[in-house]
Amino acid sequence: MIANQAGTLYVSAPIPKRVIYHGKKTTFLARQSQRSSAMTTLLLLPGLDGTGMVFEPLLTHLSETIDAQVVRYPVDRPMSFQEHVAIARKQLPKDKPFVLLAESFSGPIGLQLLAEPPSNLMGVILVATFTRYPSPFLLDASSYLPQELLLKLFSTSLFSRFFCLGGASSHAVKLFQKALATVKVKVLSQRLKVLAELPPPPDTSFTGPCLYLQASNDRLVSSRAVGPLQKLLPQLQVEQLHGPHIILLAQPERGAQRISDFIASLTGSHE
Repeated sequence: MIANQAGTLYVSAPIPKRVIYHGKKTTFLARQSQRSSAMTTLLLLPGLDGTGMVFEPLLTHLSETIDAQVVRYPVDRPMSFQEHVAIARKQLPKDKPFVLLAESFSGPIGLQLLAEPPSNLMGVILVATFTRYPSPFLLDASSYLPQELLLKLFSTSLFSRFFCLGGASSHAVKLFQKALATVKVKVLSQRLKVLAELPPPPDTSFTGPCLYLQASNDRLVSSRAVGPLQKLLPQLQVEQLHGPHIILLAQPERGAQRISDFIASLTGSHE
C-alpha cells in the first residue's frame, strides 16, 4: 500500500516473488508484467472523511485481479464542490480500462465525472449515495448546533454506531473514528456545506453497466435516493446489502465479493 503526492492511494495484492522450478526461471519482472496486464483498475472515491481509510478492510477482500486505487481529499484544506471534482478527475486512469466506485459524499462527484465519461470507463459502482442529499438531519443539526460539537458527537461510538455503523465490529468503529480524527473540523464543516449546496446532477452519455449498493439499514440516506439515480442512469442495477450507511466498512467481505463479481462480469474473468 503506497501513496503518491497527487493524493491517490494505490493498493494491490502482493506480487509473487521470483521463483525457480524444474530448471526454469520466472523473473520478477515477467511475473509483474503478466499480473499487471490481467488486472482491472478500480478507482475508489471516499465518503465524508475523504481519507479513504474506511476502505482498508474492503481492499483486503477484493479479488487479486483488481488493482485498487483510492483517491484522497485533503485533510487540512477546505474546498468547494468543484475542487473535489477536480481532484477526482485528475486521478482518472488515462491509458487503461477502469471501474469507478463512488461512496456516499463522493456520489455527486462521481456523477459530475460522468458528464463527460472517459472512453476507458468500463463501469460504475455507487454506494449508499444520492444526487441531492436526501436526509436533512446532518444539515439541519449543523444549523443550530456548533459544527465542532456536531462532528465530535459523530466521532463518539454511540453516534457512530447509530447513524453510520450499526452493529459493525469495534475495529470498524475505531477505524472510522480514526479517519474522522485525521481531518480538521473546518474541512468537515465545509463538506457539510457542500452537501447542502449540491448542484443538480448533469446529464450523462454513459451507457455502460452501473451498480448501486444500497445499505438496508441506512439512517442517513433514504432508500428513495436511488430513484433520481435510476432516472439519470436507467441501466443502474440496485442490490441491497444488509447493514448500516458505511456498508463497505461494516460488511467488507460481502461488499468486496459483490464488487469483485461485478468487475468480473465486465472483464469475463471469474475466479
